[in-house]
Amino acid sequence: MTTIKENESIANDINQCLTGRSLTYLPSFDFNDFRTTDNIITNHLATSKLSDLILKNYFPQNPITEYHHFTDIDAFKNIIKTKKLWLFSVKKRFTENEFKPFYTEHKMDGYELRKNSAGVTLETELVENAFYTSFTNDKLSKDAEAYMWEYFAKETGVRLVFEVSNLNTDFRQIYYPEKPTQLDLPLLSDLMELAKKRNKDLIINRIATIGFFYLPHNYNIEQEYRLLVKRDTGKYFKLNFGSKGGFDYLEFPFNSKNPLAEFKLKKIIFDTKTDITEAEKIIKSSPEFKSILTEKNNR
Repeated sequence: MTTIKENESIANDINQCLTGRSLTYLPSFDFNDFRTTDNIITNHLATSKLSDLILKNYFPQNPITEYHHFTDIDAFKNIIKTKKLWLFSVKKRFTENEFKPFYTEHKMDGYELRKNSAGVTLETELVENAFYTSFTNDKLSKDAEAYMWEYFAKETGVRLVFEVSNLNTDFRQIYYPEKPTQLDLPLLSDLMELAKKRNKDLIINRIATIGFFYLPHNYNIEQEYRLLVKRDTGKYFKLNFGSKGGFDYLEFPFNSKNPLAEFKLKKIIFDTKTDITEAEKIIKSSPEFKSILTEKNNR
């Protein structure tokens, strides 16, 4: 079978696979959308349609305009003082079901087996060089909100509300499987099975990035939206890096020019156990935030 004929057949299989699915982004594929070899099926360099099929449907980019960030009082003090958020490397949470469940469930064993010239596995290299911080929305249930205050704000912290615009990096909604027993992303598994029937592997551009926005079902209480910046990107835009507790972090400026995104702090919410006197003292220490809107939570 010629490459064009084979690609036409692959496109037909994928279009049939998509039939009847309720998807926000539902493209039609043709032979120009793929590159094939004896062993693989992947995106054609001129199109991101295959990657977008997964990213746009399951990991939407910046789907809302205001994001909420729970943090403890010590971190809050540093955030106000520096006007920067710290994005820690994914390595910090690698043992907490980060990244690995995604490639394990989808049988992508290359991340664990492949090593670079220094003997470092691909999974280690990836999690060491990807930096993130987490946000949620204003639609949390009472139980979810109580969990966020306890786990992330240590009960006495604050809830920061940011307005986000001009986004030039990955800021996506986390995907959680619908059921506790379901671990895979069904559409991706189906596409990989189509490739397997042809004795090929499916390699989707940016598949590693997809893995950073996937968590098991039991984490869905957090309703997380994740800001992700790769080390190379941070270096290119001359962002600062540091280290704490054995883990690297990236400093992400807000309320100022930032080539990756504009984050503006709009409101600070206190909880019932927040030391409001201390929190207001921290706020007033920065002239820029003296008149910022504050609110007390009455849950």
